[in-house]
Amino acid sequence: MINQAIKEDVEKILKKNKEFLFSLAGKKVLITGGNGFIPSYIVDTLTIINKQLNNPCKLILLNKNPINEKSRLSHLINDSNIEFLSQDVGKPFKINSKIDVIIHAASRANPTSFLENPLDTIDSNVNGLRTLLDFAVKNPVENFIFFSSAEIYGNPPNEFIPTPENYNGNVDCTSKRACYSESKRFCETLCMTYFRKYAVPIKILRIFHTYGPGLRNDGKAITDFFKNGVNYKKILLKDRGESRMTFCYVSDLINAIFLILSKGKSGEVYNVGNDLEDISIIELAKIIGSIIGGVPVIAGEQGNYRDRFKIELRKPDISKLRELGFAPEIFLKEGLFRMYNSLGI
Repeated sequence: MINQAIKEDVEKILKKNKEFLFSLAGKKVLITGGNGFIPSYIVDTLTIINKQLNNPCKLILLNKNPINEKSRLSHLINDSNIEFLSQDVGKPFKINSKIDVIIHAASRANPTSFLENPLDTIDSNVNGLRTLLDFAVKNPVENFIFFSSAEIYGNPPNEFIPTPENYNGNVDCTSKRACYSESKRFCETLCMTYFRKYAVPIKILRIFHTYGPGLRNDGKAITDFFKNGVNYKKILLKDRGESRMTFCYVSDLINAIFLILSKGKSGEVYNVGNDLEDISIIELAKIIGSIIGGVPVIAGEQGNYRDRFKIELRKPDISKLRELGFAPEIFLKEGLFRMYNSLGI
């Protein structure tokens, strides 16, 4: 059964994107990592619009782990318009019918996971994308979306905040996190190489921090704060919480993805996020503490040295996305309330 908060979000997404979604009638859409937080919203939206289409779109969901009764998409196991493929995206696969759209969302984006599995993170990012790009060369598609990350920017200087797509990044290639950020950077190089050499209609999405109902414990601030506040009745920060970030509610992000699929240009990079609110980590913790019910926030120490690659402020310049007609609609407090209520506590 789909979570009620997710269902409400999907219904709003449907209303806003109906014209584009109707254009997918009869299409075949390949989605990697479909059981993940963001792509599962896309899957839910497409399966609901299918009920309104005389010729529904067909979904092929490629996931490393099999879908079962505990999976996010367990309610769709018996959907006749979905084919589930359980395998590593980096290994060759065979699909017998023409694919029209590829949405490549599979990635080891959980910081805890990619720090524990750095080589697998690099392999899955690079090999997975290369396999799909080769597939698209042999089996031409109409649309190809690649989920990149704001991590490729590293720690921009003040003159590049908000950060535009033409900023080349400030990344420490020797850091522990570089297995993720540098492999994503190389993936973007692969995308543009295949676009120029083979005309693969690739569109690159640099996704900034996203949150909402259904977000798993991913080692990032929002889920950690909710988990600690609910379970331990206090929120502990690793430092003083001075870093500032913007957070995009998931339904806004999905609206942006559909807009780029519909109106975006191939061979282009798009920042995808919220540019309206930036908030310090300690302020974020205090809001979550108040939502849970007066949970105290305890800040840590700054430490004896300052990491020159520590993020001071991560905020996107989404001018290109706004030119397509995008505007964030869900503000942080509302989104956090929706996320908390979805936990059923």
